[in-house]
Amino acid sequence: MRGTTADLIPDGRFDLIRGRLDILSRRFDLTEGQVSLQGTLDPYLRFVAATQTGDITARIQLEGRASAPEIRFLSDPDLPEDEVLARLLFGRGIEQLSAFQAVQLATAVAGLAGGNGGGLLGRIREGTGLDDLDLRQTADGETEVSAGKYLSEDLYSEVTVDGAGQTRIELNFDLSPQVTVRGRLGAEGDTGIGVFYERDY
Repeated sequence: MRGTTADLIPDGRFDLIRGRLDILSRRFDLTEGQVSLQGTLDPYLRFVAATQTGDITARIQLEGRASAPEIRFLSDPDLPEDEVLARLLFGRGIEQLSAFQAVQLATAVAGLAGGNGGGLLGRIREGTGLDDLDLRQTADGETEVSAGKYLSEDLYSEVTVDGAGQTRIELNFDLSPQVTVRGRLGAEGDTGIGVFYERDY
């Protein structure tokens, strides 16, 4: 973070060294992984995971702002995305799929696009080393995604993006087992800080 308290500018990046994911019943090696804040509170993401299926190397690429990332299915040699996904799911070309398999293919595409992403989020969390990656609904019925990581034993950082693309950053610093300082910075410049005391009886 740089700038003044009235105009904080987030600037930094997390890089993935290595990782593996199990997606679509296959083991993928994470070849690229970056989460960067480029002067705004809408992080830029780039994750690329690859696996061998038959005579092609298939890749899943997630890239873009956290408020609107894009998922692409790529391959070497180059094939259309639906063909790559068919090879990943069924080990055969799209023209060889049965009607039932075609429905499964459509369902998988919808799920990866965000319809049923909970399991995928869990696998991404484990593969990237994040301490928390969550997709949840607010009391107003909006969907938001949050990613959190312990920067040290006592300092926890969390970035949250809501359905409107608004981002907030929260920092929790444990002064002691009972006392925590919490700071918050919103996309529109709203900030807050508080000291919390907790005790079990």
